[in-house]
Amino acid sequence: MDRFVSIARIVKKRGVRGEVAAELLTDFPERFSLLRKVHISNSGKEYWEELEKHWLHKGRVILKFRGRDRPEEIQELIGGDVQIPEDQRVLLPEDSYYHSDLLGCNILESGEFLGTVTGIFETGAAGCNLVVTKRNGKEFMVPLVRKFIVRVDVEKKIIEVSLPPGLATDL
Repeated sequence: MDRFVSIARIVKKRGVRGEVAAELLTDFPERFSLLRKVHISNSGKEYWEELEKHWLHKGRVILKFRGRDRPEEIQELIGGDVQIPEDQRVLLPEDSYYHSDLLGCNILESGEFLGTVTGIFETGAAGCNLVVTKRNGKEFMVPLVRKFIVRVDVEKKIIEVSLPPGLATDL
């Protein structure tokens, strides 16, 4: 079974030619120039659409799918995620990771299991924190910075850390 990653979310119809406006979910909007077909997942339904044209407009991407030329022909796609196969993601530089690759990783410190990454908390320009859930259900956050992250192995789903005292202790 193919695994997909979302690169945009269709938010509304645009115009009278069957175009849609989509919120970008990728840091690489130039990728749309290389796409011919996209997978769209919406409320349990799946579609394969041929991308006829696209352009960026006011922080969104406008998409036109071949064969869908009127607003009523794209209604079923509104709210759907525009996706590509996971193996078509942009290759990242060394020591850079997709959030989806970090979710589910076990956090270890000196070989001791501290918890599992269950979320990513965006902190804006400052970066992000890993949301780590312990066995007892309590959560703590680890800033995703070199100072605390010793090693990341996304294949084995392990992140080794070196945390300041008290960061992962129960309150």
